[in-house]
Amino acid sequence: MRFRIAIAALFIAGLAVACTDVGSFTTDPGECYRGKVVAANFVRQGFEADTYLSLTLDTDALADGTGAAGVVWTSDGRFQAAAVSQMEQLAHDSLALLQFPGGRIRNYLAHAAASDGSQSMLVISLMENDKVEVRVLRPAGADPDLQPSLFGVFDLEIDNSCDVPASASSE
Repeated sequence: MRFRIAIAALFIAGLAVACTDVGSFTTDPGECYRGKVVAANFVRQGFEADTYLSLTLDTDALADGTGAAGVVWTSDGRFQAAAVSQMEQLAHDSLALLQFPGGRIRNYLAHAAASDGSQSMLVISLMENDKVEVRVLRPAGADPDLQPSLFGVFDLEIDNSCDVPASASSE
């Protein structure tokens, strides 16, 4: 009996997560998510402690892996209006169901080009508290002085007075 109750509870919890409207996280013109990198050294590499990341977001494009799903830029210039995308194949793979604890509604694996041309992976987490958390990951390039490794966790909140930099492209 307890097993059936546990299974039913897990099923209902799964439905609650699956039915959450992630479309509410899509930004409108003039809006973006913006926040500072977590300053702790053990989760920060290649970003100064006062670096801000800004992100526009189109959750439909992100979910189906077609086209640009937003734009990302940082206050340190490491990202300058870089298109955020997800591979279409990844959007349809079971890896797209990646979940980890901490109040996340949905996680997406995406990528964006840094200002130096190198690709970085972005883990974009839509949070239960209406915030967005972004992890930026990139291994060091052949010359670590020119392309250092990057790891940063950014806690973002909606900003209603946001101007996307003019150099935004939809690569």
